[in-house]
Amino acid sequence: MAEHNELVHRYKQFRQITLKLHSALPKYLSKRAFDKCGKKLGIMRNDTLIFDDEQDMAVFIDYCIYDYRENGVNAVSRYLADSKAETDSDEYRVLKAMSESFYTLVQVEDVLPGVGVGAIDLLGEKKFLLIDMGFSATAEQEVIIATRILPFEDFVMTSGAALPVGQEALSEIFDFAVEHYGSKDGKYINVDIDEKADLTAMIIRSCLRKPANAHIFYEDVPENTETERVTAPLQASLRVGRNEPCPCGSGKKYKRCCGW
Repeated sequence: MAEHNELVHRYKQFRQITLKLHSALPKYLSKRAFDKCGKKLGIMRNDTLIFDDEQDMAVFIDYCIYDYRENGVNAVSRYLADSKAETDSDEYRVLKAMSESFYTLVQVEDVLPGVGVGAIDLLGEKKFLLIDMGFSATAEQEVIIATRILPFEDFVMTSGAALPVGQEALSEIFDFAVEHYGSKDGKYINVDIDEKADLTAMIIRSCLRKPANAHIFYEDVPENTETERVTAPLQASLRVGRNEPCPCGSGKKYKRCCGW
């Protein structure tokens, strides 16, 4: 833990900025974005977004923010263009990491209590230190999650929305990726920006159709605080009612926003 103190401190600063940005970014999304992404992920039914639980909603918003593009530009790029963040500021560093983020399958190799996990990117075949104190309290070796990675100089962190990947979903994802984007020898998966969005959507759909035993919920926790496992799924189905707040974060009722 001691050798990672500085990285954990930086992670906490970056995470607070990320949370703030994730609250602002949905405002850069149009109704069309929610409609198209909802249909692409298979959670738009009869013009209504339907989620099994709150984590599914977080995954949906995450996909809209990062993978939906109009004229080749996503919500992060639009925000960055409007931002007055200094290039040497932490906000700019976070925005840069968000711009360079990628969705992948992460397998836990080592659990570092109070810090995070040593992990491998199964699609990119890269290893990295993923810092997340809460996740370190619930993670187990060999567990695989589908999540978005924000890369920094000495570590990575997630965007905060993750799905568990079971063996059936894993096989389906790799078969699809190799068939559509793999090299002739099957060793490499090469995708462009549009293909990345399609592959990410396929991964999410597969994980939602073939869920593992429980969704993965994790959050930052104070240091030296013992944390109980919190991997139990929510029991109630979550349907966005027309008079409820819109999941895009606009503050409007769903019927006056994305539910038109």
